[in-house]
Amino acid sequence: MRGIGDTAVLPLVFLLGSLFAFVYTPFFNTHIRTNEHEADMYGLNASRQPDGFAQAAIHLGEYRKMNPGPFEEWIFFDHPSGRSRIHDAMRWKEENLPFFIPKSARQLGRPRSPVEKQ
Repeated sequence: MRGIGDTAVLPLVFLLGSLFAFVYTPFFNTHIRTNEHEADMYGLNASRQPDGFAQAAIHLGEYRKMNPGPFEEWIFFDHPSGRSRIHDAMRWKEENLPFFIPKSARQLGRPRSPVEKQ
């Protein structure tokens, strides 16, 4: 190197940048995956259609792995896996859907959910 403008340093800069990106990727993916989960919950709260959301997650499974291992998800996935999205949608359905069913429908002998029994 002869000075600050010497281009001989470029391979070293690219190597260090690539190394940093390689190490930082799992943490960045976790941050994005957390934001995507929050966006999924917002969408479920807005649409109140957990079955449709689960169906969309199944369609995404045509080109994404539905059930990755925890380590695989941490390293490679920047969005929640299909399995976790379906699980979250069904959990949302169990916890929230009874609040949106009219009382008259509940009184017609429909089986009560665990949330309603409390």
